[in-house]
Parts: sequence; C-alpha cells; structure tokens
Amino acid sequence: MTKKIFAIIIAVVISFAFVISASADTYMHVADNANKLSLSEHEELENIAIKLENTYGICVMICIADETTGMYDDAYAEWIYTGNTDNENGILLLHNDGENTYAVFTSGNVDEIFDDEAIAEMRDAYDLNDSYYGGIYDYYQLAEEYLEDGYYGNGNSDNEPVITTGETEEKDGVSFIWLPVSLGIGMLVAFLIINSIASKNKSVHMQENATVYTRPGSVIITGSADNFLYSNVEKKEKPKQENKN
Repeated sequence: MTKKIFAIIIAVVISFAFVISASADTYMHVADNANKLSLSEHEELENIAIKLENTYGICVMICIADETTGMYDDAYAEWIYTGNTDNENGILLLHNDGENTYAVFTSGNVDEIFDDEAIAEMRDAYDLNDSYYGGIYDYYQLAEEYLEDGYYGNGNSDNEPVITTGETEEKDGVSFIWLPVSLGIGMLVAFLIINSIASKNKSVHMQENATVYTRPGSVIITGSADNFLYSNVEKKEKPKQENKN
C-alpha cells in the first residue's frame, strides 16, 4: 500500500511540472547564440524587449551569432525571427560576430516606422558601444525613442502611431484546464503499474513442504563425495588400547 501511495505522489509531481513547463512563454527577443552576455544581462535586456512589445505591439529583436550554420545572413535573420515569435510586426538586427557582418529582417509594416536611416542609426548605436550588453541596451533605447515619438522617417511629421498598442500575437500555451486532467492521467497510470506488479506477487504462496518447489524426477542423486580445497587430509589408524590384566 505504501508503494502505491508513493508512486501516485511521484506521478502527481511529474504531471504538474510538465503542465507548468508546457504553458511557459517560449519567446526569445535577445538571441545570444554567441554567449556574449551573462545570465543577468540577458534577462534584463529580454525584459526591456518584452516591455516594448507589450507597449507598442512591435517585436524588436536582436541576435548575436558566431556563425550562421552555412546560411546567408538574411536567411539566418529571418529564421531566428520566425522561430521565436508569431508577431507579424517586428524587426530583427543580426550581428554575425564571426564575420563581423550585419543583416536586418523586418516583418509587417514596421518599415513605416523604421526606415533605412533609422535602422542604420540603431545598428550604429549597437556597434559603437564597447560592450555587447551596452550595445544591445543602446539599440533598445533608440528603438524606444522612435516608437515613443511615432518615428516615420522620410520627413513625415504626422505624430500618429502606425501600429496600435496590443497587436502582438502571443503564442498559445497549454490551458490550465489540462492540469487536473494531467494529474488524473498520472495517478491512473501509477495505480495500474503498481497494481499490476502487486497482482503478480499474489501468485506466490508459502508452502510447508520444500518438495513442491522441485519437479518430480528432475533431481536424481547418483553419488556423493567430499571435496576439500586447499587442505590436506591425513588418515591415521587409531591406536588400540592394551588390556592390562
């Protein structure tokens, strides 16, 4: 009974962990594929990018890579962007650190906000900083200025946002309604496994006579001998006692 309870508890814990992890957000705005940032730096920059997307509905991403796995920079930038967000409105700056080259991927109508001049300024803001963290930070600060001011470029002074706030399309996680379902499945599986093991043990009962554990005629003893290893056995005749009468 104790084994059954223990198995059920383990199944509950594992099922709960799977549901929570599956429902977690899978976005990544700062793709540090070259390992240039510390964990705390990456988290801080990621939070800045998430705030921008939640505020303006535009995904602003950046990627640092040592190499692009045989792909052209433009294709690699598009692959990184589409693999990390479903937001149709966004921009990604790729820095191929191994080749010291840059590429930009834009999606949706962000080019109405960030023209070529604005993109060049954001790239320079990143490139001119002495550190990777500082460069990415400056990149996001400049992007935020353009978004706050409703930057259009090309001399357009209309200060109306092109993309309204809240148009970001989030990836659907696993609904929490599946939590009790997963827990129930885990408990059922654990019960069936333990019950199956326990049922097999019931076929064995203690017997009073040891002969029931052997098949009749399967063991025939035809001889016996005493064998001693690493010892010498000497036989001596027992001396007879003399009668003194």
